[in-house]
Amino acid sequence: MKVLKYAVISLAILFVLLLATPFLFKGKIVSLIKEQANAQLNAKLDFDENISLSLIKSFPNLSVGIDKLSIVGINDFSKDTLFSAQSISLTLNLMSVIKGEQIEIRKILLDHPRIQAFVLSDGRANWDIAKTDTTATQNPADTAASKFDVKLKKFEIVEGYILYDDKEGDMYSELAGMNYTLEGDFTDVLFTMQNKLSIASFTVGMEGVNYLSHVNATANAAIDADMNNFKFVFKDNEFSLNQLVFGMNGSFAMPGDDMLMDITYAAKQNEFKNFLSLIPAIYTNDFKDLQSKGKLAFDGFVKGTYNDKQMPAFGLNLAVENGWFKYPALPTPVENVGLKLAVNNPDGDLDHTEINLSKLHFELQGDPFDARLLAQHPMTDPYIDAYAKGTLNLDNIVKIVPMPAGTTLHGLIKSDITAKGKVSTIEKGNYEDFAANGSLICQNIYYASPDLPKAFELTNSEMTFSPKIVALKSFDAKIGSSDMHMNGDLANFFPYYFGKGVLKGTLNFTSTNFNANEFLTEVADTAVAATDTAAMTVFEVPKDIDFTLKSSIGKLSYTNLDITNFVGNIGVANQKLSFNQVALNLLGSAMKMTGYYETTNPRKPTVDIDFGLANLDFQKAFATFNTVKKLAPAAENIFGTFSTTFKLKTALDEHMQPDYANLFAEGMMSIPSAEIKNIKVLDQITDLIKKPEYKKIGFYNAKIAYKVEKGRVNTKPFDVKIGGQTLTLAGSTGLDQTIDYKGTANIPKKDLGGADAAITGALAELNKAAGTSIKTNETLPVQIGIGGTFTSPKITTNFMDLAKGEANNIKDQALEEAKRKQKELTDKAKAELDKAAAEAQAKITAEADRIKKEAEAKAKAEADRLRAEADAKIKAETNKVKKQAQDSIKNRLKGLLK
Repeated sequence: MKVLKYAVISLAILFVLLLATPFLFKGKIVSLIKEQANAQLNAKLDFDENISLSLIKSFPNLSVGIDKLSIVGINDFSKDTLFSAQSISLTLNLMSVIKGEQIEIRKILLDHPRIQAFVLSDGRANWDIAKTDTTATQNPADTAASKFDVKLKKFEIVEGYILYDDKEGDMYSELAGMNYTLEGDFTDVLFTMQNKLSIASFTVGMEGVNYLSHVNATANAAIDADMNNFKFVFKDNEFSLNQLVFGMNGSFAMPGDDMLMDITYAAKQNEFKNFLSLIPAIYTNDFKDLQSKGKLAFDGFVKGTYNDKQMPAFGLNLAVENGWFKYPALPTPVENVGLKLAVNNPDGDLDHTEINLSKLHFELQGDPFDARLLAQHPMTDPYIDAYAKGTLNLDNIVKIVPMPAGTTLHGLIKSDITAKGKVSTIEKGNYEDFAANGSLICQNIYYASPDLPKAFELTNSEMTFSPKIVALKSFDAKIGSSDMHMNGDLANFFPYYFGKGVLKGTLNFTSTNFNANEFLTEVADTAVAATDTAAMTVFEVPKDIDFTLKSSIGKLSYTNLDITNFVGNIGVANQKLSFNQVALNLLGSAMKMTGYYETTNPRKPTVDIDFGLANLDFQKAFATFNTVKKLAPAAENIFGTFSTTFKLKTALDEHMQPDYANLFAEGMMSIPSAEIKNIKVLDQITDLIKKPEYKKIGFYNAKIAYKVEKGRVNTKPFDVKIGGQTLTLAGSTGLDQTIDYKGTANIPKKDLGGADAAITGALAELNKAAGTSIKTNETLPVQIGIGGTFTSPKITTNFMDLAKGEANNIKDQALEEAKRKQKELTDKAKAELDKAAAEAQAKITAEADRIKKEAEAKAKAEADRLRAEADAKIKAETNKVKKQAQDSIKNRLKGLLK
């Protein structure tokens, strides 16, 4: 209550700031108001700056009009408009505005206000928009209250709309076409408030069940107000829900943060027909003609303290006796209707609530239906004692209730179910202490309606109940051309039903043909054909469910996709839909996927899936998937197939579309053979190179590693063929269709057309003039930059650098040729010098040899003469010695002989 009070005070201060603006400085102050308000709010405030100020409409008071006011949340609530109004009109005490001490508000009119209040699963509320003021005192409300004084005479709402959607509490309420007038003199301490309310459509639901559905509601109530004690007492009043009219007595007070309540209510009429008006199927346009009998009793109370931690005591009693009703135009009545329901909570502790439906009975053409329910301790250890038994022949329904034209209904439902015991016994596994048995059988049910795209047929369905499991023996149904067959077991059913456990189960699902398009609404029919999502809202994976769905679908059709041979296990647990080795065929390719889709935050679902695709056609991929169009627009002009494995992680928006700016994907693509044709990038490259064979790019056993992050698809270097040459590319494309690629290729000089001819001609003249044979490379290392967008690309090349390089190359070769020529001349001169020197040396050597030979000949002759002289002397001396020796020997011999 404190939060509510502060919120009201804060909004009042905000309105005062908006409205008490001096005429002459309106423009400047309007901007200041927006700036200051947005600085104080975790939300965005906006309004039409053309604020109307008038003294004529309500003289001597000041009338202020503000158009197109809106308050929009931020972060997780950035797409939610918390409050908006076509216009807000206020009547202020002029003198209070001039003085500026206390601004008196006399009248407030909200024209077409729209309030959307959301509570997320984690408890965060979109109306919690005030920024924390760490400098505030402990009683900020008292300070704020001194700045204004609400002295209302009238408060009015015209065609209002209020939506309350509480995911944490699983509650929902919608009020549409709301008109409300409050009149009273709030300047008095004691006065009477006159309240008049009408709501064209009022819906209240909890845990997926609408307890009131599009009910027309009214209220006319005089309430005595004691502003000193903040106490309000009901006087003359009348409330209605459709045709159920009731009144209230008692009071409620808010002296502090608590609300003190002591209220009783009771039906002002006792006709059974009034109660029937709350049943949507019965409350038709022909309801005024309904004939009925029977008595109705309806009353209840609310007493005690209500605050953030405490509930008041409450009770409700509803009884119908001897009920009977029939539409005159239909043949069959509903007879012997009996109902007795008592809901009682004695002290506000919700666990002490007892719901006792002691009797529910009715008969359709002699077929009775009976049900009973006693429920106690719903918050701690629920106890139930319930049964439902009877046969519903749906053929009789169309005989008792008017059906829209084109509606067909028939079939049979047989129920015989009993359950009794504490849920805790099942949780502990003591199944013998919980009684549950029976069955629910449906046979040959057929339902066709203009509200359904296709008729629903349930040939056979049988469920059997036991304490441990609910067995789905069979489920054979058909919707349009789609057939469905299921069986399996559900465990922990009763604890789950009372919010005390997780519903577990394994179901087998098979279908030969499942056409999801037959389930889509007209919104989807108007969607663009080539999209991978129709107009959708977030599918929330249920809480407290742990299912494994073993699926096998021969053909699955969804939007423009035809999927075949779908096989795999789909798990549901912890608000996560898991895909385990799911395999299927799509667009002529084989696909595998493993991963999950989860809705822990239903406003921002996430996907994390590993995909594998084999032999998918580029053209089909582009025509089918929006993701391909956004991330790979070139695929429109690629002809061939590819295979890829990749990991995808992304959040989804409220229409189940990826958050492309934050999408992450990484994978490897293999392209065995493909060509890119007819894109502007290639046209511009061809214009530069002047060769038609450069108008297409070929992929041949290409391997492309890619990563998607921060809104761009980045590829590592990969090779393609262009004009018969290898082009190595790397770069990125963006969600904004921008391109940033760099490529390198060794392109034959002859492919450069006129540029090559100019270089070759100039070089020939140079060689002729210089007597040289200078040559250039046959290929050039061309670098290509691809920028701009796919529809308006910008090509850059290094042709100028190559020309400069070729000029420098020719220059270098000319210098080398000059050096070579110079060396040749130098070598020739050196050779001639070496030859002359050699000839001179030869002459010198020959003369030296002649002189040497002459000297050697003279020396030899002298030596021969000296040798001959010596030989003669030696011979003469030898002969002399020899003769002397002979004479000596002869003399000795003579002596011996004597």
